[in-house]
Amino acid sequence: MTTVARTSFGALRGEALDDVVVFRGVPYAASPTGERRWRPAQPVSTWTDVRDATAFGSIPPQDISPERLAKRGLTMSEDCLTLNVWTPAADDTRRPVLVFLHGGGQAQGHGSAPLLDGARLARRGGIVVVTMNFRLGVLGSLYAPDWHGADSTNLTVRDQQYALQWVRDEIGAFGGDPSAVTVAGQSSGAIAISVMLAGGCGLFDRAILQSGGLERVRSTEAAVAVAARLRALMRDDEPGVDEILAAQRGIDPGFVPPQGPFHPCIDGDVIAEHPLVVARTRSMPAIPILAGTTRDEWRIFDAAFDDGVFTEQYVRDRAQALAGDRHDPDAVVDRYRADHGPLRDVASAMVTDYHFTAPTEQFVRAHAERGNAVLRYELQWPSPRAGFGACHDSCLALVFGNLDAAPALAGNDEAARHMSDVVQSLWVDFIRGGEPWVRYDGSGGSTMLLGRESGVTRDHRSEQLAIWEGRYPAYG
Repeated sequence: MTTVARTSFGALRGEALDDVVVFRGVPYAASPTGERRWRPAQPVSTWTDVRDATAFGSIPPQDISPERLAKRGLTMSEDCLTLNVWTPAADDTRRPVLVFLHGGGQAQGHGSAPLLDGARLARRGGIVVVTMNFRLGVLGSLYAPDWHGADSTNLTVRDQQYALQWVRDEIGAFGGDPSAVTVAGQSSGAIAISVMLAGGCGLFDRAILQSGGLERVRSTEAAVAVAARLRALMRDDEPGVDEILAAQRGIDPGFVPPQGPFHPCIDGDVIAEHPLVVARTRSMPAIPILAGTTRDEWRIFDAAFDDGVFTEQYVRDRAQALAGDRHDPDAVVDRYRADHGPLRDVASAMVTDYHFTAPTEQFVRAHAERGNAVLRYELQWPSPRAGFGACHDSCLALVFGNLDAAPALAGNDEAARHMSDVVQSLWVDFIRGGEPWVRYDGSGGSTMLLGRESGVTRDHRSEQLAIWEGRYPAYG
C-alpha cells in the first residue's frame, strides 16, 4: 500500500493500518507563534525530504493537566496548526471527503482525540476523513482589534477556513476528491459551520451540524467585555501561554447554559451578522445540510449536580435565562413539568430545547423553505450511564464507530455497535452525495429518529415549536 502522499509543499510518509493509511500531524499553516500569534494563518514552508507524518501534532493550548497529556502521549504548544488524514489509499482515486471540526466551546479539544479516530469511518465508507487542530480560547477568540489589528479577530474560524482551503488544494494527494468535500462539526464545531454558511463560505459542498448551540455566536459588546476582563488579567502585552490559560480560568462562563466566552463573535469582518439573522433574512450557499441534536443534550452536564440544586427557584431562574422576557418562566416550567416530571429533568430538557434544538430548527428551517435539501434527525440512543439519556457527545462515538474510546457515552455492546452501523451508513450515504431519508421541508417536516427503533416521522414534538417561537427576537 502506498504510504507517501505528495503535496505541493512536499512529500509525506504516513502509516499503513491494514486497509487504511493515516497521515498524522500534517502542517496546514505556519506556526502561529512570535509575530504570527495574533495574525491569520500563513502558508507553511515547503520541504525537500519525505516528511514523517506518523505522529500527531501538538494540541492547542488549553486547560488540561500535564498528567493527562502524558497519559495520552500528547504535547501542547502554540505550534498546533496541523491536521490528520485517514484514507483507503494515497492514490489517484477521487473519493468523497469528510472534514470534521471538533467541539469543546472553542476552548477545549483536539483533532487527535481517540473518539475522533477516522480509521473505521474511512474504511467503512471508502472515504477520506480529515480532523484538525485550530487555535482555541483566548488565542483563537480574543476580540481586540485596537490591540492586535483588525485581522486578529475570530482566529479560530479563520484557521478552520484556512484548513478547508488547504483541503480543497491538497486532498487530491491523499486520494480525495476536492469537489466532494463535506464539512461536519459537533457542538462548537457546528456553530463554526453555521458561521461559515452565513458568511457565504464556498469551501465545502455539503454540511453536517451535530448538536450545535447555534445561539452562542457572541455580540460585539459581549466580546468587548470579555476582552476587557482578559486584558486586565493578562498584565503583559505579550503574555506567555501559562498566563493566557490562567486568564481564561478567570472568565465566568455565565448562567446555565454558559454564555460561551470563547465562541465566535460578530466582528464585522469574518462575521457580519448572527447566523440566525442571516438564515431567516437571506439565502446561504444552496448546499445540502444534515442537522440535528440528541434528545437529552444537557443531562450529562447536570449530572454533576446534586438533586438539591434543582429547587423551584433555581429551575425558574433557568427558565427565565433561557426563554427570555417574552415568555412567563412559570408557564415554561409548568409546561415542561407536564412532560418531564422531576425538576432535574425539567431543567435539563429546557436547556436541550432552547439552547440546541430550537436554534438548529430555526437555522435549517429557513434553508429548507428556500428549496434546499435539509435532512433533520434526533438521536434518541440512550447512554448506559444512569441519568445521561441520549446525551451530548454520544453522537461522536456512533458516527466514528469508536465505542471503546468512551463506552459511557453510547455503550459498547452488540446493540450499540448495531446503532453505530446504522448511523455510519446514513452519514456515509449523505457524504457520498445521497439523501438517506426524506427531506425536511419546514416546520413539522420529516425527522429521522435514531434509537432502538429508528425511523422517519413528521410533526415530531411540533407542539414544542410554539414555546420556541419568539425566543430569539434579536435574530429575526
